[in-house]
Amino acid sequence: CSTAWAAGGAHEHGAAELLLSSEGKDVQITFNAPAQSLVGFETAAVTEEQKAAVARAEAILMAPRDLFSLEGNSCELIDVTVDVSSLVDVGNAPSQAEAHDDHSDEHADDHDEGHTSASDHHVHEHHDHDDDGDASNADSHSDVSASYLFECQSDEALTRITFSRDGFPLGLERIDVLWVADWGQGAGQATPQSPSVNLQN
Repeated sequence: CSTAWAAGGAHEHGAAELLLSSEGKDVQITFNAPAQSLVGFETAAVTEEQKAAVARAEAILMAPRDLFSLEGNSCELIDVTVDVSSLVDVGNAPSQAEAHDDHSDEHADDHDEGHTSASDHHVHEHHDHDDDGDASNADSHSDVSASYLFECQSDEALTRITFSRDGFPLGLERIDVLWVADWGQGAGQATPQSPSVNLQN
């Protein structure tokens, strides 16, 4: 998947990227957006207004059902991780859904090997990025990311992803969608005027 997504990741204000990977019944979705597009700034939040903007963006990203819906299969949200570390004091861990710890214990054998490592790898890459450049530097480009793990009822192909018209995240002008799945791979683009992307070639 990383090879297919190597061309992605461009830092463009007003645009976000959603990467979808599906294998069997498991669907992993990663959402990346420039901090400027979501909260209006790219440095660590200092004022109460900035901190409130970060908390608001974090809350929105923690509720993917309000952001997008998956069609073609019935999928249950298993895990959420939101990383706003570039906008908060160094050392704060990425946010996770409250039920994550309990679920990990229940399904450790099913999911930890295949998915926790991918999530850890994503956070590690972000951490390295922070080490290379001071997030408080006005010239730096900070990103906000969220990772979602779904477990579907079957391995049937997803047909479409649709973003909420009311909740198209915080003034974004477009979301570039890339997918790599058992049924194929491709790319599409969602906008507030056309919020759905067909996941079939």
